[in-house]
Amino acid sequence: MNERPDPEAVQSVFRDVAGHRAIAGIIRSHSTNGRDVRRYALEGLDLSDCRDILELGCAFGPFTGTLQGRVAPDASVTGVDIVAAYEEPFLEACRRAGLRGRFLPEGVPVIRSFPEACFDLVLCSFALYFFPEVIPGIARILRPGGLFVVITHDRNNMGELADLIRRTLTRQGDLPGGRLPVESIVARFSAENGRDLLAPWFGEVETQDYRNTLVFPPSDIPQILQYIHFKSPFLLTGTTRTVPEVTKLLEEELQRWIRSTGSIHLSKNDRIFRCRQPRSRKDGT
Repeated sequence: MNERPDPEAVQSVFRDVAGHRAIAGIIRSHSTNGRDVRRYALEGLDLSDCRDILELGCAFGPFTGTLQGRVAPDASVTGVDIVAAYEEPFLEACRRAGLRGRFLPEGVPVIRSFPEACFDLVLCSFALYFFPEVIPGIARILRPGGLFVVITHDRNNMGELADLIRRTLTRQGDLPGGRLPVESIVARFSAENGRDLLAPWFGEVETQDYRNTLVFPPSDIPQILQYIHFKSPFLLTGTTRTVPEVTKLLEEELQRWIRSTGSIHLSKNDRIFRCRQPRSRKDGT
């Protein structure tokens, strides 16, 4: 697998809880697919017997929030993240969903401390590419009849924006080299390689595609720039220019793009994996 993302870079982006919520809102409000991808990921599933639930990379609990009325009344959810600031927002999401919750700020290494086969349901949305090495551990802690649901991007996630950043940096003689950090991160667990990474550890891996495009009219260029600024450690690491300098250059490029096309369309396709029948190397896999 590719080199692990820098935990400091991850923390520098996601410790801004309000900023994270704002970016989620921007993506939601500009999506051509009106379905909530997390609710879509759970459609048709009977989760009424799920009592012990784990959300990895839980942030402020958007996946946990979709469980209201779907799981056992006495269910409890454990949220795991490395950003301690998410504790209260996550626990609030549990309360709104009518679930008992606890938050562990140790990050995914805490999985090693969990007993074998102790969770009925494990959830992970847009985070497994930060830590795909824990897939065997997820299989270990999932009960035989349990379910692991993971949502991830395809490798062309917002590829048009990545291309724009790359071209802009190249013209300035300041390209970080090869792929942008965000592209390397997503490639660690994506729509394209997810099944191959999951199949050794789960007897059944079902996939669902979530097709989506983000559309920004001219008036909403500031929201694209807000996204770039929020994700700057993953988008602009390696450039010798400051983030404000690069953002200014990108604003000019976005204005040219709008003038030539009328609006900006960004690819935002995701894939859902539903994994059952957890197994380990001792099973002969």
